Amino acid sequence: MKYKKIMEEVAGLCTPTKAEQARVEKIVKEVEMKVNAALKKLKLSAKCLIGGSVAKGTWLPGVSDIDFFILFNYDKYKSQTSNLSDIAGRAIKLVFKKVERLHGSRDYFNVSYDNLILEFVPVLAISWLSDALNLTDYSPLHVYWVCDRLKANRKLQTEVRLAKQFFKAAGVYGAESYITGFSGHAVEILTIYYGSFMKLLQNAAEWKHGDVIDVNRTYKNKNKIFSLINASKLQSPIIVIDPVEPTRNAAAALGDEKFGQLKKFAKKFLANPSANFFKVKQFNIESLQFKGEPNYDLFVLQAKPAHGKTDVVGCKLLKLFETLKREIKNHDFLILNSNWYWPGEGKAVFWFYLPAKLLPKEKIIIGPPAKIQEKFIKQFKKKWKRVYLKGGRYYAKAKRETVAADMLIKKLAKQYKLLTLKS
Repeated sequence: MKYKKIMEEVAGLCTPTKAEQARVEKIVKEVEMKVNAALKKLKLSAKCLIGGSVAKGTWLPGVSDIDFFILFNYDKYKSQTSNLSDIAGRAIKLVFKKVERLHGSRDYFNVSYDNLILEFVPVLAISWLSDALNLTDYSPLHVYWVCDRLKANRKLQTEVRLAKQFFKAAGVYGAESYITGFSGHAVEILTIYYGSFMKLLQNAAEWKHGDVIDVNRTYKNKNKIFSLINASKLQSPIIVIDPVEPTRNAAAALGDEKFGQLKKFAKKFLANPSANFFKVKQFNIESLQFKGEPNYDLFVLQAKPAHGKTDVVGCKLLKLFETLKREIKNHDFLILNSNWYWPGEGKAVFWFYLPAKLLPKEKIIIGPPAKIQEKFIKQFKKKWKRVYLKGGRYYAKAKRETVAADMLIKKLAKQYKLLTLKS
């Protein structure tokens, strides 16, 4: 009963208002009408149709982007698949003044419209998987699969939205390479497979590395999966067989950290259910805390990334964060905790919790064993001046470059052109 009451309470949180739904529907009709008129004017055998979560009816409140497909007649354009983006671009540019072309397995287009980002993906209209000439050609079939299941069970629409909102609040929503979480499509597949948000959560809490979720029961054993799916796509903690593309792992982007994060979040909710688990917490530097080591220093750095495609910028920021962690560890500082935050645009923030104590002025470098080729011992002695032998191994004493964490952080901030917000 408690779960049911909470579900009723948060259903409103993850369902767009009637006003927002009306606005989105109006924009979709406008865009489809204008683009289809442009396609007709150019005498192209193609049509513009809504795609993504808006087409499925699983989008969350505060939608910021809407996906559209430009579906080309298969028989007429299968020989022109390499030019499909150029052809689609001509029609889109007839409707919108500023059009951004983005690179992918097949180039697609972004447009700003009424405070929203519209994405147009050119695809061949296929009926069978074997007809696909590019990965993007499968995309409409994913939409049709979800829509068919939701039409058969209307309650699933709310269940999917509950799942998406929960995953979002848990910080595990998004398959971008800098997030390494669950894609919206993966959450939809999982919710449909388990039949409800609660059943998904109960199972997620018990997931183990290597678990396989096969909606259509395509494979009788794991060996078959590993022989047919690209090995690089099977590195995720769990494998979710795409019901449309059985040789695709819908959870391929999922990383170990986000996998563990979801399991932990799910267990906490099941033990003590609350509507707070569905509320996305706003990032606030002042609220950063670390419950662990009592004596620590908090260091917060801010980066202003260059403009570019969100996923590319995010990957560069993630790489910078990993570099900073490596630099800190290489200087022998223990990182008690660390993380970073970037909302997808604007400035990014990195933070590190380090013990509040100075390191010794000298450090010991472990060298080669005494019973080894002389050339290795000579190399070690050449690199380090104060070398000594102890217990059958060579060691060296060296003056530590930095003994105070704040000095190192200042140095790194200068080196990587970062702003120090807190130290």
